[in-house]
Amino acid sequence: LFGDLDSNTVNKFKNEVKEVVINSGILYVVINVSNLSSISKEGILEIKSLKKIIKKMSGKLFLYGGEFKELKTLINLENELKVFERVVI
Repeated sequence: LFGDLDSNTVNKFKNEVKEVVINSGILYVVINVSNLSSISKEGILEIKSLKKIIKKMSGKLFLYGGEFKELKTLINLENELKVFERVVI
């Protein structure tokens, strides 16, 4: 994600991320929030909604991005989401 995830951009998230995940049956999703400038209540609700859908499909949602680590607390999923600051291959 880049820029803001708010009422102006949440429909793009729904169409380009959420619908693709649902329609293709992707079970593991990593959302990179390191380039996210801000997130509104609408954006938080969409991430939560996507997480619920993926969980129903027996999948998992992960957040990546150290600078936005507080997002985990912001969306009240401290014990449910894993946030990664870096990826080791």
